[in-house]
Amino acid sequence: MIADCGFEVTRRRFLKGAAGATLLLCLRDLAWAREKGDGIEATQRSFAGYEYRSWEDLYRASWRWDRIVKGTHHRANCFSACSWDVYIKDGLVWREEQAHAYGQTNDSLPDFNPRGCQKGGCYSELMYAPGRIKYPMRRVGERGSGRWRRITWEEALDEVAEALLEVAQKEGPECIVYDNGTSHIDAGPSTASEWHFFNLLGATTLDSVAGTGDMPMGALQTWGLTNVDGSSDDWFNSRCIVVWAGNPAVTRIPDFHFMTEARYRGAKLVVVTPDLNATAIHADLWLNVRVGEDAALALSTAQVILCERLYDEEYVREQTDLALLVREDGRFLRQSDLEPDGKEDVFYFWDEKEDKLAEAPGSAGSSRQTLALAGVVPALFGEFQVAGKERKIPVRPLMAVLAERLAKTATPELVAAQTGISPALVRMLAREIASAPSSMIFASWGACKFYHSDLLLRALILVMALTGNQGRPGGGLRTGAWYGFNGADRWMSPVQPKWYEKLALKVMNFSVRQWNDVFFELTAEKFTWTPSVPWLYTHGGLRELMDRPQWNDETLPRPPRAYTEDALEKKWFPLYPPPHKAPRVLVHTGGNPLRRWPAPQVIERMLWPKLSLIVDVDFRMNTTGGKSDILLPAAGYYEKNGIKTGQSYLPYVVVGERALPPLFDSKGEWEIFGLLAKKIQEKAKARSAPAYRGAHGEEIDPKTIYERWSHAGEFEPSFEESCADYILRHSKVTEGVGWREACSLGAVPIKSLGGYVLSNAIASDLESQQPVSPSRWFVERKEPWPTLTGRQQFLIDHDWYREVAEDLPTFKSAPPVGGSYPLWLTGGHTRWSIHSMWRDHKSMLRLERGGPLLFMNPADAKMRGIGDNGRVRLFNDVGESYLRVKLSPAIPPGTVLIYHAWEPFQFANWSSTKQVQAPPAKPIHLLGGFGHLGYRFGAGATSLLARGIRVDVEEASLI
Repeated sequence: MIADCGFEVTRRRFLKGAAGATLLLCLRDLAWAREKGDGIEATQRSFAGYEYRSWEDLYRASWRWDRIVKGTHHRANCFSACSWDVYIKDGLVWREEQAHAYGQTNDSLPDFNPRGCQKGGCYSELMYAPGRIKYPMRRVGERGSGRWRRITWEEALDEVAEALLEVAQKEGPECIVYDNGTSHIDAGPSTASEWHFFNLLGATTLDSVAGTGDMPMGALQTWGLTNVDGSSDDWFNSRCIVVWAGNPAVTRIPDFHFMTEARYRGAKLVVVTPDLNATAIHADLWLNVRVGEDAALALSTAQVILCERLYDEEYVREQTDLALLVREDGRFLRQSDLEPDGKEDVFYFWDEKEDKLAEAPGSAGSSRQTLALAGVVPALFGEFQVAGKERKIPVRPLMAVLAERLAKTATPELVAAQTGISPALVRMLAREIASAPSSMIFASWGACKFYHSDLLLRALILVMALTGNQGRPGGGLRTGAWYGFNGADRWMSPVQPKWYEKLALKVMNFSVRQWNDVFFELTAEKFTWTPSVPWLYTHGGLRELMDRPQWNDETLPRPPRAYTEDALEKKWFPLYPPPHKAPRVLVHTGGNPLRRWPAPQVIERMLWPKLSLIVDVDFRMNTTGGKSDILLPAAGYYEKNGIKTGQSYLPYVVVGERALPPLFDSKGEWEIFGLLAKKIQEKAKARSAPAYRGAHGEEIDPKTIYERWSHAGEFEPSFEESCADYILRHSKVTEGVGWREACSLGAVPIKSLGGYVLSNAIASDLESQQPVSPSRWFVERKEPWPTLTGRQQFLIDHDWYREVAEDLPTFKSAPPVGGSYPLWLTGGHTRWSIHSMWRDHKSMLRLERGGPLLFMNPADAKMRGIGDNGRVRLFNDVGESYLRVKLSPAIPPGTVLIYHAWEPFQFANWSSTKQVQAPPAKPIHLLGGFGHLGYRFGAGATSLLARGIRVDVEEASLI
């Protein structure tokens, strides 16, 4: 079969004489897609110049082209960062191929070629697909009616600018809400333009990391960091690779080969997941833990390591809080316990060498900001007495307290019934991890989407810390990280306040702890960043679901509302607009929130009426766009210059050069938001609009917004390439490399890991011809971890954590979110799409059953009279969804699974499986003002729950 721009031509069809002659196969004739837009004239063309005489000629033509451009999919929420050769013929993208743009780190490691997957390999079809938004359009019917009228860019910009200016001046700029989700974001001009625009406007920016369930909260609690990872070739250095709650054979297609190739040099691959997924079939050991019981298995593994003394004593003493002393009541011994004016953030060891109390260096209040013990030998076990302010205080090392607790609660025998894993297998896992020269756990975001996922991550980090693997090449827990690519920040900084300029001069010399302090300050005092979950709770109608007591965690002594109100009153997280105001304008740039957010039927009912204007900026029609007011057509990936926001897996920065001018009447985001800034300034000047106040009381003059956006005209809306060049040259990661040079390479070798930012918690140096392994600053430089204690912190002795018995790592079963139903709904990242962007594409649908599927164990289906491919109703107390069933013995009984990202419009009544996903979020995550615990953009605040929902399934006729 030959595919060209969405047309499928089989040999049989081609040879049907006159019928075949009606196909416009000449690429020269297909140029209408770019020139004419709607292509009506194409059906009226004369066939006088018809060139092809057989299907073989058509095939040969696919190997002829006018030019090749290095491209990538830089605004798609896939961070694999793959360079593609994009082939252009007669003004059309004919096809793409994986580019050989990468080398080997060194001769002992596999290289990074090839990189790419089936989604990227068919973007040349998707860019011409029927769902493409071709022109600016205004809704003329009810929201969601599908009735639109084409308008000009001048009309569209005028309407949007008018609404933004009116809301900013009359109600406050924080009532304008910007949501880019996680789908449309890159490190280049597109994202820089829109972020800059909304920051200058003073609008609210939604933080969607937690809103998608991607935030590794357990890492934040233990490390003060979230995104910790290295390059994927470092996996090859591991001798024991544990994939926990992940499926990298599907989700990390370009990188997975490093795991399988590591087995050739003796590495063991272990997969821990309830279903026999595509990664598990490659494993040496598969542990099919029951849904939601992973933390019990992880803590049982830690208990074996403790019981059999398989831990690394020196590492534990230096790098963890397990050597710190705790009182009988379970709290840390602090300086405030010993001295009248003692600090709350200075802690102590018992020095075995001198047999006396010793201050632990590296804590937030310590005068010695290092983890170096300087000859002190902290005790890990024992009972001691220290002189307090009023009396003797009995203390023990935390290690002894934890070991005692796990011996009573988490032995393999005690948790076997809960996890479904035999004690012998748990001991095998523990010994394998502890005995390997280096062991790593790949958990990524699949381990973040359950109610108690923080408990799982805390337990996994404990296993890595006990065995001394965090900070070791080929070792440690990996949660995904990005390079500190700061070029876009540098581009925006010349027009930021003076404090930002001063900060930019100092940040490269900051420690990780100092950086965290900076982000706390920025979040609280400088920007209008708002975490998605509290925002939806307040403005989106989710309060009615999140506060249902029958779904709550039974260990909560208070209802979730009490925690939320307490945190709001103490201003532990920002909320814009505040509760007494309502959001009025929502601008979403490809984020598709009605596909992404849980219980969208509730959000649409409660939030949508508050919004006077909803603007969708995207290259394709999606569910949220269909229920918006204005559609602004964005240029596709091959129609604009972009820099891929790459994860640390690849030690290259991948760029995509514009291969064609924007198709139809689309524009790149760089131009869209530059023109919008210009339009607002024109309107403000024409009416002599006064300055208005931002959320922090700052004065914002709309008459200068375009001057500030464009750097006084230095960067015009048509200067996309000059911005890309500036960003590359001014980022530490690619410093000195210009845009033209980058485009010739397709992938630029990184020169630095960049400055620390919240998405870059690699905390290691880039070494020549060596893979990147994370957390080495703490182990090799002895730099303190950015936590209250300065160590990997396993005790959180705040009252909130103590009252729910989560002050130490523990395990709990998931609450009955959704109601009392017999099945667990879980999920996974789809192989056939990058979120919803490819989910309705014909080529991808042909690789599966063509529509939404629920995977189910045959025994559960038989009990309900459901056959393979049967129509079913999925339901609980939140909502319902209709779809088909695929029977699979790879799914455990009592569990149903759906791979995410189906568009709601692909379901009957537009009722996607998101409609059964109740959103109760863990309220203790709202804690702030306690050492490293508190909200900053991309870290902290509570996360929405996407998996571990209670449901049932029944046979249905509607589909």
